Amino acid sequence: WPSIYLGIDVIINQESPLGQFIFQHPPHLDQVSAPSLLDSVVSLGTHDARFHISELGTIFHYQPGTMIYLAGKLLTHSVPKWETGERIALAHYMKDAVRNRFGVARLAFTKQKDLLGRFLQT
Repeated sequence: WPSIYLGIDVIINQESPLGQFIFQHPPHLDQVSAPSLLDSVVSLGTHDARFHISELGTIFHYQPGTMIYLAGKLLTHSVPKWETGERIALAHYMKDAVRNRFGVARLAFTKQKDLLGRFLQT
């Protein structure tokens, strides 16, 4: 299917121990994504997981069908072990290496006015 993203990872029921906690993905920053663009993570399956963003101190419900957009190279994020069900995640991201290879300039950081510009105009 066509996509604006250059990379897609499929993650299925992956768990990693970290101290006293077991994480589906331990707290991390995405290494290959572009810092000025938003990554997309789509939650599928039958689970009851949560999605943490450390710098914001937030915990999101991450039920199947949830889509989260974040600057994964700049915000530390994780999914702790969930209690029940199967979890599939589709992580979509832009890779700086591909953009660099084709000589495409990196886009500037998105600003609120870029997203809501037509609604904020008076």
